[in-house]
Amino acid sequence: MENALCTNIKKLYDNGLYECVIPTASLLCTLLKNDRNVATLEMEYQAMMYLSNANYKEHNYRTACSQLEAVVLQRKTMLRFKSSYLTAIESSYPQFQDAELRYKIAICYREMGEYNMAINTLQAVKARTPRLNMLLARLLHHHGRGVGKKEKTLAYKDVLRECPMSLTSIEALLELGVEGTEVHSMVVNAAALPKNIEWLSSWIKGHAQMYGCKHREASQTFQQLNETKQLHQNEHILTKIGNCLYYDGNYLHAEQYLSLAMMQNPYNINALSSLAVVYDRNKKKLERSNLIAPLEMRRTREFRSAHWFLHAQLTYSNSKYERALCFTERALDMDERNIEALLLRAGLYFMMKRQRDAVNVFQSIQCLAPYRFEVYKGLVACYVRMNCIKEAQATCTVAVRQFPTSARSFTMFAGTLFRLANPNAVRSAKRFVEKGLQIDERYAPGIALLATIYQGEGDIKKAIALLKKQVEYRPDAMLFAMLGEMLSKEKDLDAALQYFTLSLRLDSTYQRALDGINALPKAARMASSNKASDKASESNAAAGSNCTAAAAAATGAAATGAAATGAAATGAGAAACSAPNLHRTCNRTNHDWLLDYDEAESLELSSPAGPAEDAESDTFSEPFWQAVDSELTN
Repeated sequence: MENALCTNIKKLYDNGLYECVIPTASLLCTLLKNDRNVATLEMEYQAMMYLSNANYKEHNYRTACSQLEAVVLQRKTMLRFKSSYLTAIESSYPQFQDAELRYKIAICYREMGEYNMAINTLQAVKARTPRLNMLLARLLHHHGRGVGKKEKTLAYKDVLRECPMSLTSIEALLELGVEGTEVHSMVVNAAALPKNIEWLSSWIKGHAQMYGCKHREASQTFQQLNETKQLHQNEHILTKIGNCLYYDGNYLHAEQYLSLAMMQNPYNINALSSLAVVYDRNKKKLERSNLIAPLEMRRTREFRSAHWFLHAQLTYSNSKYERALCFTERALDMDERNIEALLLRAGLYFMMKRQRDAVNVFQSIQCLAPYRFEVYKGLVACYVRMNCIKEAQATCTVAVRQFPTSARSFTMFAGTLFRLANPNAVRSAKRFVEKGLQIDERYAPGIALLATIYQGEGDIKKAIALLKKQVEYRPDAMLFAMLGEMLSKEKDLDAALQYFTLSLRLDSTYQRALDGINALPKAARMASSNKASDKASESNAAAGSNCTAAAAAATGAAATGAAATGAAATGAGAAACSAPNLHRTCNRTNHDWLLDYDEAESLELSSPAGPAEDAESDTFSEPFWQAVDSELTN
């Protein structure tokens, strides 16, 4: 009976009826255990083999893990007795070999969250296959506590030696900081490398640039790949271009490429989270897009961490921070290395005024993704809000060294220096922002900061010329409002009204422009009081009255005409208010522009620098940032 039962279990297993194998094989194991007269080592081993593998196939990981470990011990016993049956069954079922059994045990431990046990299981295998090496590399990379870079990279290199087209291993090595030349040499010298894959060198170069914080250069490298006839419109390349542009702060073009990638594959998880953030920063309603996963997906395993993040991003955009945090935690429960979810968690803590928690999260992200500028931007914002100016400037120093080809890092450092009461700090801020604008002369926050510095120096005409040149290139609500304020101080009230109106056409709720328009009548009255003659006074009073009426008309027209000017607002997608908003207006607290670095709301036009943030800010003086500037120049 036992032999007939074993034969039928084998038939069930061979036909993939694993749920049927489990009860039948369990019955056989009990029969053999209770009747030792008919039980043989081979029959017990075979029954346990089918039972443990069937549980593994059915995702019963805890049961499978204990049974597979028992099978491994039983196999050692059979090896001691030199059983010929063992050779026969392993030749018929390669997946029953020792290495494959240990691989399944490691998978079980991983699914149970016992990562150290999974690593130890794999490291005990002497002759690892590429499959085992890849799993070990992933476990060491993502869950290896206290494991050095050398040990993490070694397993990936073992994969590449036998499988040089493992692009995931190539990307992981570059993310871990291995030089691109070393990876390229390892790949091209592999014996199994196929011919006619010239594109692979550009693929490696692009990833090396991306993880080396040269995001703009990386996007250009991937764009060159996309322009080739063989790889044109590949979803993975489009995703890489979009992500690099997103990391570089170019949200308008990032949306184009990420949208193309999603058109190629609507289930592209790698593009999904980035596109959700880019949608929000380009001031597009996330709920109107096709990004939100349907409710039916929650009932299946297709519902991933990225889908929870989409819901978190949507609720964050609607200023529902507590609910957004709940969705973010769910996303991180499914994938603790979801960088976008971690960044959102830190941003939510910042919004909820939990700066210390935000700092802790940003610092943890810095270990996982040091190539993301948002990490340094967020740390600076938190330190500034906590009046830790030394820490903010030290973080800025790391940022300009990490991103030496980015205008954002220099502008952020300049903005931090600009806050100090020390006049030398303001001069150094000017040098830093000018250095950033040499890299990207159209970077709006840099333009706004430099214009403010010019005004503080008394050169308001130069500031106005700089802003006019920028808004001709790219309309921007914030810069229009800044122009209006400067022209109002120059007593050119008609021009000021014109620019405030243009600002409101781009964003009808922009508080800075609304305040500027409301202040125009007062500016007109002040101008009229300086006139010598009564006739001039009457004339200017009439002008003030006209200005008041015009201001009210402009405010109403901007509010009612917002829908008609949607195209203009889209054209300002990379403008200063394109970052994720605290509210749907552009009114921010003084430090928020450092977190949402595309906005320079906190720049005060009345003075070149604010008061000292703490008692030590003056002692942390010019030689420090001059040394940084000199170091970068040389």
